[in-house]
Amino acid sequence: MKTKKRFFRKVTVPAVFGAMLLLFTACPRSKTTYVDLGKIPAQYLATVPYRNGDVFRMQHETSKVIIDFEVERHRYKTSSEGYGPVPTRFEPAPNYYYEYEVDMTTCKPKYPIFDLSISLSNAYMLNEEEMQSWYKKADLFAVGSAKVPFVGDDYSDYEIIDSLEVNGHYYKDVFKLKTDYYNDDELIHAETILYNYENGFVGIVMSNGEKYMLYED
Repeated sequence: MKTKKRFFRKVTVPAVFGAMLLLFTACPRSKTTYVDLGKIPAQYLATVPYRNGDVFRMQHETSKVIIDFEVERHRYKTSSEGYGPVPTRFEPAPNYYYEYEVDMTTCKPKYPIFDLSISLSNAYMLNEEEMQSWYKKADLFAVGSAKVPFVGDDYSDYEIIDSLEVNGHYYKDVFKLKTDYYNDDELIHAETILYNYENGFVGIVMSNGEKYMLYED
């Protein structure tokens, strides 16, 4: 009797595990879809006038000190997990990721005051005509940022100056942007950013009243 029980265990246990393995491998696994949103359209890239290796200058309005900013600009592909329903032009899948481009411009001063950066992305651009999450962001001291809109965007936190005179030069269609700031109000931060598509940063106004304005010979 004991011999029969031992034989039953020896045969049944491997058979059960074998059946479970067969059942597991037979079940369809969740398919992952990669949604490639392509490249950032040229009309958006053109709104950032800087090229890698460029140098521009800003002058402190009171002290007249001139500071050089060196530009680093690069573009790369990245991805993030999708959410909500998969766009109808792609094959549905329970798991999907968006693959998109990021164009990053960083302007570093030779004198330690603040860095300027602009980030462009086509994340979640679901069709070629619309770039839903397109944005440009200028960060100073990491405590002040502003969104520069594309012409025609319904975005209320800015005004456009038709013509602005700065250090003997006139700049057209300048965005005057109020920054978002959520930290200690006693910390000096960028309060207003002046920017246009042709020249980039035209001026920075700090919360203590200091101004850094574009300087061209």
